[in-house]
Amino acid sequence: MKNITFRKSLTAAAVAASLGFPALAVAQDAQEDSSAEQVERIQVTGSRIKRVDLEGASPVQVITAEDFNEQGRVSVADALRNVTANSFGSFIPSSGSSAQSQSTVSLLGAGSDRTLILLDGKRMAGSPSLGGASVNLSSIPMAAIERIEILKDGASAVYGSDAIAGVINIILKKDYEGASFSVQVGRPEADGADTRQLSFSTGITSDKGSITFVYDHQERGAIFDKAREYTAPSMEDTNGDGLISIYDETVGISYYGATLENPDGGLAASAICGDLTANVDGFVGVLDQGSALGGVGGGEVCGFAYAGVSANQASTNRDSVMTSAQYDINENLELFARGMFSRNDSFGRYAPPAAPWDGVPADSEHNSFGEPVDGYFRWHEIGNRDGEVTDYQQDYMVGLRGYFGETAEWEVSYHKARLDYRSVGRYYLSYAGLYTNEYFDIPLGSEEGVDNMRSTIYTENVNDFEHISAGIGWSFGELSGGLIQHYFGGEFYDQEFASKYDAQSEAGLIGGSAGNSAVGQRDTTAFFYEASLPVTDQINVSAAYRWDDYSDFGSQGTPSVKAEYRPNEDLLIRASWSEGFRAPSLSELLASTSFSATFATDYVACRDNGIAAADCPERQFDNLIESNKNLGPEESTYINVGAVYSGIDNLSIKVDYFDLEVDNVISEITVQSLINAEYGGVLDQLESNYPGVQLNRAPDGSVEGDVITRSENGSFLSRKGFDVDVEYGIESDYGLFEVGLVTTYLTETGEDVYFGGPTQDFTNGPGTPEWRSQLTLNYFVGDFSINWNTDAIASTAEDSVLDIADGNPENFRYAFSNHNGTYITHNLNLVYDAGNIGRFNIGARNLFDKGVIKDDAGFWVDDTLYNAGHIGREFYAGYSIDF
Repeated sequence: MKNITFRKSLTAAAVAASLGFPALAVAQDAQEDSSAEQVERIQVTGSRIKRVDLEGASPVQVITAEDFNEQGRVSVADALRNVTANSFGSFIPSSGSSAQSQSTVSLLGAGSDRTLILLDGKRMAGSPSLGGASVNLSSIPMAAIERIEILKDGASAVYGSDAIAGVINIILKKDYEGASFSVQVGRPEADGADTRQLSFSTGITSDKGSITFVYDHQERGAIFDKAREYTAPSMEDTNGDGLISIYDETVGISYYGATLENPDGGLAASAICGDLTANVDGFVGVLDQGSALGGVGGGEVCGFAYAGVSANQASTNRDSVMTSAQYDINENLELFARGMFSRNDSFGRYAPPAAPWDGVPADSEHNSFGEPVDGYFRWHEIGNRDGEVTDYQQDYMVGLRGYFGETAEWEVSYHKARLDYRSVGRYYLSYAGLYTNEYFDIPLGSEEGVDNMRSTIYTENVNDFEHISAGIGWSFGELSGGLIQHYFGGEFYDQEFASKYDAQSEAGLIGGSAGNSAVGQRDTTAFFYEASLPVTDQINVSAAYRWDDYSDFGSQGTPSVKAEYRPNEDLLIRASWSEGFRAPSLSELLASTSFSATFATDYVACRDNGIAAADCPERQFDNLIESNKNLGPEESTYINVGAVYSGIDNLSIKVDYFDLEVDNVISEITVQSLINAEYGGVLDQLESNYPGVQLNRAPDGSVEGDVITRSENGSFLSRKGFDVDVEYGIESDYGLFEVGLVTTYLTETGEDVYFGGPTQDFTNGPGTPEWRSQLTLNYFVGDFSINWNTDAIASTAEDSVLDIADGNPENFRYAFSNHNGTYITHNLNLVYDAGNIGRFNIGARNLFDKGVIKDDAGFWVDDTLYNAGHIGREFYAGYSIDF
């Protein structure tokens, strides 16, 4: 029978072992003697100073490899996506872009670029497909992980940039003895997203050191739009007016089919729309223009059902190898090294390219106006667009660790990573080929014409990252509570980032694609100092300061102060205050201007056309996005106050209050920001403050030309709330019961209504839940275990409407209404340990087949929060054996 205390003390031993220091029977000492003289000091994420207690001034949540198995998680990204502190805003593999292989995590919903990811305590290089600012979790082999530590506190004073909303430290296996093999397959009831996993681990240890090797393979299939009833193409006259309005009354259908601009205003369907509908798969006939395209009646479009062929979730297929080694050169000097290589292949599909055709000739079969007009076409002759992404990631580290004197420990290391992400897109429209066909009168639908128009696009994203670090910890001075601990160190980073698009894409000669290159380099030098002062046996105060100097924008200093008070051995009261910062990414500083078809709600056009804000639909706008070489760092303040109680056997209760505020937030002045500012009468002021940013309107009130946007310092962000973590175990003659409940509750989710404008609490708004909770129930008896895991997400609003009733832009607010219910999914895992034969497990993710969230019109609310519902009920079975 298992014992709760023993399991927790084993975790302490694992922490010590993972850092390469002798565990000295931590598990045994933790049970027999809890005094500082008898228990090995360990290092916990958030501090470089080793300590006796796992619980300190900052809350740290630990997820072990055993937890992964018990919860039935598929990958590192899957496990972290379901952490309650990952409130909202993370990224999952989505078909159709160079970032379709990416997964991220966003603690407190503050953004993935404000969550620092560490690997064995060292900063991971950011994904070049995400501008080098965020880490791609899809690159991390799950089988190589021993545990993950999630620091729920600011930590720039220790780690530097990005540690604003918290830190995730991924600890890899070390000192592994023996060999193990595991395999698992999973199959959702609905089509798509099948999973396969296979891993092999082996290692040897001796008195002089150890070496560990891990191979990990993971794959998940794509989900096609047509495989789900709510994403499959459909259209219906829901309001009974005899017309079907594009976007308002359709799913998965675009006006980019065969649609022309009517010289008299509005849009018009191609003259051969009927023939296309009868003879070409995907065309659905003539539909009403509707208000979504900026007009109010009169216009028609020729629609195309792109969802009949497109994938909305990309497939992923990853192979990873990790090896780590440690060798004791002598009793005071240790060599350690690690190498990791991964390759991740991803496939996504889009419908044939959707691209404008400027100047459709007057004699074209599509054109009935007798003069050249512009059009919006689906170039079906070219074929479906396929996106193939291959991510190569190499990560190496080597270092020395030593000891001298009675208390001093030092470490120096060299860390290098190279991330080479390549994307190929097949069957895009070449405008050069289209113009060639027009010039030489080559029929567009002929074999020669199609060959001329077909184009393959290519993107190469590379991030080279080098990191040298050194530090020393020692004891000097004494207070009534014991010796004062010190740590001093320095780091040097060098980053070279390049995102290179093919020349035709950069020149704007590709239809159905967008993007521009960015190349840059920066180096960073940092020094940091930390001290832990045991004021009394009950009170410990620690302080840290870090200074970072960047080659491109300057320097930044960040302090922190933390305190612990232990009135007795069962209660810890803690508090922390820290400042943090985020450096602008190289892509934000240096990227070339790129084009995007950006969705926004044009409240101004709707108001001018008598359409209520609540009925104003989203639509796409042509958007040129500029970089900004003058960006400076964001600056943050994080306050945490909490308590930990463990006065009842096998019970632990943790409650923490957090308060995060970020000033000078680097944020894009989006199309929606500009529209909102115009709606409030302050657009001229905003454009004056940020010259070059612009939104222009034609005399008829429609947005004219490209909306020009860029990122600036000046927004505001805040997150306030509570973290509650309760664990309890019950030992009985009938087995061991374990209960765990973790909840993150947001009392404030503050952001700007428009850039630099008034702030609003967006809690309970669309995609912004007030709380997330995770309940785990484990039962162990004999060779069997039953593990039940429940993920719950609070109700969120379906509708969000800009409200400026009193006409004062300073009172801008989004009004939320029509809330969806609490979203709950259950996961079940059954395990039988057959000893030497191996371990068998079966289970179901999303056991009760909780579906996706739909709005009142029956449309899917596409949100990563509810991705379990999109995959559906998934059964899986696995087998593992240790040798």
